[in-house]
Amino acid sequence: MTDHLVPAAPHPPLHAAETLLAPRPEPRPVQRILFGDAAEPPFRWLRSIRTAEVRQHLAAENAHTDRATSALAALRARLAETLADEVPQELSVPVLLDGWWYIDRTHPLDGVTFSRVRDCEAVRGPAGVPVPVPGQLLPGESVLVEDCRRVLGIALSPDHRLLARAEAAAGGCRLVVTDAETGVVVDDTVHGAGPDAVFSADSTALLHTRLDDLGRRAEVRRHVLGSDPSTDPVLLEEPDHWSELTLSRSRDGSALMIRSTSPVAAEVWTLDLAAPAATPVQVTDRLPGSSTVVEHAGDRLLLLHADPVTHRCVLAEAPLGPGTLPEGATPLLHAQEGESFESVEAFAGFVALQLRVGALPAVRMIPRRADGSLDVGAVREIVTGGPLDAVRLEHTPDWEQRSIRCRVDSFLTPPTMIGASLDGGDPFVLQRVEVPGLDASRYVEKRLWATSPDRTRVPISLIARADVVADGTAPVLLHGHGVFGQCLDPLLQPEVLALADRGVVVAVAHVRGGGELGPQWHHDGRRQRRMHSVDDLVACADHLVASGWAAPDRIGAVATGAGAMVVGAAANRAPELFRAVLAETPLVDPLETLLAPEVMLTLEEWTEFGDPAEDETAYRTLRACSPAENIRETEYPAVYAFTALEGTDIPPACAAIWVARLRERVTSDPAERPVLLRVADSLEGGEDLRVEGVAWLLDQLGAADLEG
Repeated sequence: MTDHLVPAAPHPPLHAAETLLAPRPEPRPVQRILFGDAAEPPFRWLRSIRTAEVRQHLAAENAHTDRATSALAALRARLAETLADEVPQELSVPVLLDGWWYIDRTHPLDGVTFSRVRDCEAVRGPAGVPVPVPGQLLPGESVLVEDCRRVLGIALSPDHRLLARAEAAAGGCRLVVTDAETGVVVDDTVHGAGPDAVFSADSTALLHTRLDDLGRRAEVRRHVLGSDPSTDPVLLEEPDHWSELTLSRSRDGSALMIRSTSPVAAEVWTLDLAAPAATPVQVTDRLPGSSTVVEHAGDRLLLLHADPVTHRCVLAEAPLGPGTLPEGATPLLHAQEGESFESVEAFAGFVALQLRVGALPAVRMIPRRADGSLDVGAVREIVTGGPLDAVRLEHTPDWEQRSIRCRVDSFLTPPTMIGASLDGGDPFVLQRVEVPGLDASRYVEKRLWATSPDRTRVPISLIARADVVADGTAPVLLHGHGVFGQCLDPLLQPEVLALADRGVVVAVAHVRGGGELGPQWHHDGRRQRRMHSVDDLVACADHLVASGWAAPDRIGAVATGAGAMVVGAAANRAPELFRAVLAETPLVDPLETLLAPEVMLTLEEWTEFGDPAEDETAYRTLRACSPAENIRETEYPAVYAFTALEGTDIPPACAAIWVARLRERVTSDPAERPVLLRVADSLEGGEDLRVEGVAWLLDQLGAADLEG
């Protein structure tokens, strides 16, 4: 390891007697009384992470972990070779707009460039799209931006004569406007801007966001090219310091869309780009939640919002002009059971709807009639065939296009760009990342459904080697998360395939608190409903055993960040279900962390957990689900926690306190089920830590000697 706080000399393999010598920090109880509840956290002093005695303790933890994992050196080396391979996640297919193909090049032979070429038969490939060859320009291709590594945004003028790029700089972006043909700089006087900018209809002005002292996009300004930016008028100001403004241009090029969002509210304005000096027109009230979407559809507005009665998503339409949407909107399409709508993109001849179906991203095309209305009776779903295929809309900027581009991923599907036409026919592949040696037939991927105690069905994504039989003998690695509405959608990852090659079943529990089944799924697992996430994870582990996919004593639970709170609470609830727990930068002492005076809650954290210092419900919920405060005196799974002093938002003391309290209370044999802590200086270059953790977990699950 190269990340140790204090380098440790090599040690022989750990023996049972040595295990008992695991570091045991001195308990120093302090009294905590809130809302009539008294507690005495014994290890709060470990939060003083910069003191010499805490550093000494962490160094002792690292030395102990070195001894405990020394016998796994050969396995770590083998895994490091396997896990060093990465599947490129970037897809770069040229985009057609107004007769120009725009191309992002990211190959080492090209650098990171942005270029374009006129559409013609000579540049089109077999699928009607240019196929750039690394190191070779297409006939007529010209490079517009030589180095995009510090470019955070690019805007094109409606006449394609000018290009504005937002270059990262201290205090915000510098907007550089160049002539697309000659490369000559036309204007570079705007500083302190956000990354999003839009040209006016006549290409003489640039609408952009301006950062405040907090780095928040707080204003929308209009800059006439060639003028003094100190005189630029402010068109809109967002006074709420929790909210931020973003800009986009409608696909038909007629309107600027301005959106103010925070974790708890959203508001939308429009501005006619033919009259850029006008005042933006408000089209929605400040709506609760941040999932409301407004899309300019040429002759009308489209709206995605939650029905206040059923809480299900609705696609609606409304006339252009000022308003207080969703009032006055006409519902067109309601999400069905198990569906949620995420975004909508309008084209001249159809609308593309991004949604989630059965906990997976999906895309549907809805034709528009001659009068512009939506023919919701002729909806077409983009079907790709894989049981866990995640289908996501990709950027298709041309208003007149009759096809869309989508990205497809799964455990066994490499990142793939497909095209789908409104005129019918099967989706066609535009680009696929080549993964040397991948033979998808060697594996199976499945969707399972567990049932939580309140009868809620909880999805599980699973991958295994094809010859693994569900006979109750296989080791299982079970991922859990369920926080912040985040989704753990399947991706092709060498680490997952390497585990499957060893006969390990890899499963992802999509518990409440995540976003896999939409905003309501997130809502049902946050704040006072937090224990739903724990119920769901336990139910998923039970289902894997009952269905034969998991041996009852060979489940390893894995989590990162705030997801470790769910896994740690599940281990407290049902320690007999898990053989081991692997936790990265874990938030496992959440109550003490959120009560710490030096911690300033972000609005996202406040929305997710509540403020336990002021809200009794938030306090008691976190008290009940805190992994560190609810450890029982019984046998527990083995635990490996790793964290870092730098590079993580979660205090490293969380892991240290959890480990100390586990050692203080659990009755497991520490030789068989050790509790280990690894602390690095930084998470940067932390691959060694992850390899060590995976090797340790395989050893705990009895899969260290299995080979694919």
